[in-house]
Amino acid sequence: MSIPLELFLHVNRDLTEFQREVISLVFNEEDDVGQITLAINKINRHVALLTDNGWSPTKSTGDMVNRPEHYDRFPIEPTFFIMENSIDWLRGNFLKYVCRFPYKNGIEDLRKAMRNLAMYVRWHDMDPSWSR
Repeated sequence: MSIPLELFLHVNRDLTEFQREVISLVFNEEDDVGQITLAINKINRHVALLTDNGWSPTKSTGDMVNRPEHYDRFPIEPTFFIMENSIDWLRGNFLKYVCRFPYKNGIEDLRKAMRNLAMYVRWHDMDPSWSR
């Protein structure tokens, strides 16, 4: 079973315009490195904006193993979407981090999202040191 990106974005109404935009850039154009590079740049600008304004995530307590709030809040959980669509590990991690950043680790998660995308670009370009 495959879940269309449009459905994931429509159902998960808590996602911000920024989150929707970068997710669409990464997943609408399969293997389009230019779109992914654009997403990295947008994330980097968002990190600067959040940092400059002293932003911090809205964290909540709960069962951090079985029903973590930073994923459970979504009608279609990122992990479910990733597995149902057989998304590769690097872009899957990007999706996980960009969805949860407002609720778990904040800017750290956005930096992790950028790192996963940068590794994906290097892998796509057949760079033997893509994971470094």
